[in-house]
Amino acid sequence: MDELRKKELAILLEIISDCVSCTSLKGFREIADKVGDLLQSGNIVFLSSQIEFKRAPAAIKEINISYPTEWTDIYRSQSFVKVDPITNVDKSGLFYWKDVYRAFPPDNAFLSQAKSFGLTNGFSHIFKSNNVFGLMSIADNNLSKSLRNRAILNNIAPHFHQLAAKLVHQKESRKIPRITPREREVLLWAMEGKTNWEISVILSISEESVKDYMANILRKLDVGNRAHAVAVALQYNLLLSSS
Repeated sequence: MDELRKKELAILLEIISDCVSCTSLKGFREIADKVGDLLQSGNIVFLSSQIEFKRAPAAIKEINISYPTEWTDIYRSQSFVKVDPITNVDKSGLFYWKDVYRAFPPDNAFLSQAKSFGLTNGFSHIFKSNNVFGLMSIADNNLSKSLRNRAILNNIAPHFHQLAAKLVHQKESRKIPRITPREREVLLWAMEGKTNWEISVILSISEESVKDYMANILRKLDVGNRAHAVAVALQYNLLLSSS
């Protein structure tokens, strides 16, 4: 993460640590405020669903950190979730709104309303798995598509998705499967930023074995990448030797 200064890295680590220990929406909002300060943006919102998103948009649950409430009311009442190019992106990852809008021009009514609230520039980080949808959006007219901003969002988003799902779906929390001691070792080294090859050297196993262990971890935790796997593992204490 060469794009970030030491002070920014320290703040990121503090935010990730806060996500692991957070147990309330109030605490979540305080953590999100730190991200807003880091990105100098005042508009953050989360959407989360634990059932098929496109088939049941009414089941989407929202944590509004700092979006204008009048906008979110309009968004719901006019069912903009059905025409918003961002919520209709069919894959996971970090997306810059202007890039998505160029590929998929927004509905005129949606875009007109968004403009009236100054919400036409920003990022969204989307997580989709077999039965979970999560979206983190952060908007600001001055938010640029810089390496720094992308590094910040890519590193914190998995932890925010996991925390948001935990807080808004407490009664629907899924059973997290156990991981084996070897899978735990692989994930611990992945958390340290080690590549598959480096992990294979450290653990004295083949690189193919590391790939197989990582594939098993992603499948068990129902996530798409190692960053989100680490976030889930930290949230559920799966990296402790007693798990």
